[in-house]
Amino acid sequence: MFGRKGGGKPPEMILASRSPRRQMIFRALGLRFAAVPSGVDEARWAGENPETFVRCLAAAKARAVVEQLGLRAAPPWVVGADTVVVADGCVFGQPADLADGRRMMRALGGRAHQVLTAVSIWNGEIEVSGFCEATVVRFREIAATELEHYLEQGDWKGKAGAYAIQGAAGAFVRAVEGDAWNVVGFPVRSFLDRARAAGLPVPEERAVRPGLARLWPAVDDELFAEHRWGPRWG
Repeated sequence: MFGRKGGGKPPEMILASRSPRRQMIFRALGLRFAAVPSGVDEARWAGENPETFVRCLAAAKARAVVEQLGLRAAPPWVVGADTVVVADGCVFGQPADLADGRRMMRALGGRAHQVLTAVSIWNGEIEVSGFCEATVVRFREIAATELEHYLEQGDWKGKAGAYAIQGAAGAFVRAVEGDAWNVVGFPVRSFLDRARAAGLPVPEERAVRPGLARLWPAVDDELFAEHRWGPRWG
């Protein structure tokens, strides 16, 4: 089904996501994968705990793709993931429109918030690993003119919390506590550790750092990170 033309090898993993950023990270990690959107409804139930919500959604995405493809055993392993931004218990997913993006960015300016990314790894019909990574991000105050300029650029579209740390909104970031790749949309270090423990064919962290650094230098460069955001990797 997934073999390349000319007899190429089939994928070892299926990424149950349409996110271009997660796909770029998987390519930078050197993983042999295919991306298959799950089609899962991402609506949150009223009052649902943010971590419970994001973990359930990541698992639902992976399970939906397992069922869609009729997979019984790995390979390929299926990886589902979902990211939300949480401020004062309010969950911010992807903004519905410009006004929603403006509302989210106003709520985040001048304060700290959490970015939660859940990852769910499946071998056939069984979840073999699931976890949720939390990163704290603090924004500086955002002037009204800055915000409107940012919104005009359109970088808020399709992003949880209406921003991407590796994009224009990086200028608003005052501090990061935790893995900045988690804010991009995928907790690289934790995934590599958990996937390796579950038997997935993933590389060592030191082997993938150069590829990640080339992808978004501002996120991975240690000297830049220390100067601007604080330590990255422990």
